[in-house]
Amino acid sequence: MENASSFFAMLLAILIAVSLLFALVAAIHFIAVDAQRRGKSPFLVGLLVFASFPLGMIIWLLFRPEPVNRNRRHLRLEDQRVR
Repeated sequence: MENASSFFAMLLAILIAVSLLFALVAAIHFIAVDAQRRGKSPFLVGLLVFASFPLGMIIWLLFRPEPVNRNRRHLRLEDQRVR
C-alpha cells in the first residue's frame, strides 16, 4: 500500500511540474510576441519573465508600453467627409 501511495504522490508531483513548465513556456511565448509588437526586445522581456515567473509577467502586463503601429492606417475624421 505504501508503494502505491508513493507512486501516486510522485505522479502528482510530476504532473504539477509539467503543468508549471507548460505555463512558463506559454507565458514566455505570449510575452515575447507582445513585446515585439510593442517595439521592445522579446529576448530581454522573456528573460525577465523566465527569471521571475509569475511576478515578471505581472510586472510586464502592468508597465508595458503602448503598441507600435506599423503599416496601419488610422481612421481620421477629416478623410471621412459626407458627400
